[in-house]
Amino acid sequence: MRLDTFEALAPICPRCLHTDGIEAPLKLASTYQARSDLVWQGMIHCSNTDCWMEFPIIDGIPALVPDPKTFLQNARHHILLRDDLDADLTGLLTDALGQGSELETTRQHLGLYAGSHFSDWVPGEDGAAQIPAILDTGWAEMQQAPDGPAIDLGTSVGRGVWEMAARRPGPVLGADLNFSMLRMAQTLMLEGRVTFPRRRVGIVYDTVEAVLPADRVSDQIDFWALDAMALPFRTGQFATATAVNLVDCISGPTNMIAEASRILAPGARAMLTTPYDWSATVTDPVGWMGGHSQRGVVGGAAEPVLTATLTQYGLNPVAESHDVPWLLNVHARSVMHYALHLVVAERTSGTA
Repeated sequence: MRLDTFEALAPICPRCLHTDGIEAPLKLASTYQARSDLVWQGMIHCSNTDCWMEFPIIDGIPALVPDPKTFLQNARHHILLRDDLDADLTGLLTDALGQGSELETTRQHLGLYAGSHFSDWVPGEDGAAQIPAILDTGWAEMQQAPDGPAIDLGTSVGRGVWEMAARRPGPVLGADLNFSMLRMAQTLMLEGRVTFPRRRVGIVYDTVEAVLPADRVSDQIDFWALDAMALPFRTGQFATATAVNLVDCISGPTNMIAEASRILAPGARAMLTTPYDWSATVTDPVGWMGGHSQRGVVGGAAEPVLTATLTQYGLNPVAESHDVPWLLNVHARSVMHYALHLVVAERTSGTA
């Protein structure tokens, strides 16, 4: 966690804010270990003496969520996962634990998303990274936003943060709840290179290295563990927000849109993309935007529901694309091809 980012954004206690409506500033209570210019291990406290919630900083990543205990319980595998083992030893562990184990699932997800984010940063390969191309589709409209802090909700392994930092002044924050992905982004930020597992077939993985280009090194960026439905920020604090393929990967998509709108200042802009690839294990079907019943007013169509929801919460759509390609390499012989719905919206001056 960068101290200057923490001080610039001045986060408030998400528990006090979203439970009692109290804006209680968070304070850095302890620094157990520093690394480069980051607080690497430490503790943050709520300043409200009736709360006094403790929020850990682990591997440079602060977990500023309303219920840190539940977050740590759910993320324990990712937090405790070793990253110092040789690739062959990790492969042996994957073999022993088998397909579908927490280790194998984590490796598969990291490979999927790291390839989508960083394939053009792998030396000796000429892959076309998907995330920059997706953001480019709507960036002309995003440039109309005023200067100010930016946030990438559901940042995954973080390429969107580097893309925004290259285009805008001010702090850029990557927010996610997947600790393994945040750790990968943090490693690339700090060390300028990171390895990731790329699935070849079955549970056979190759180790691939991505290298951060020299012109992308930036002290603007940071990565925090945050709940997009309960953000620890004051109203109207951000000038730009992106949420690439998050709408259908969260338990409360409408709550996420409401929160994104709340933290945006009037005139700020947001870019959302989604393939509407709903799963009942993540989002209750009643929360699916369209998609759960052809008997509804829009006949099951998702796109008009998303734009109507944005408008309801004070985000006026100003640009839209319906077939933005997003390719995910499942393994060496399999590619998933999605067509994304992309909307850029401007925060109106009125309240939602």
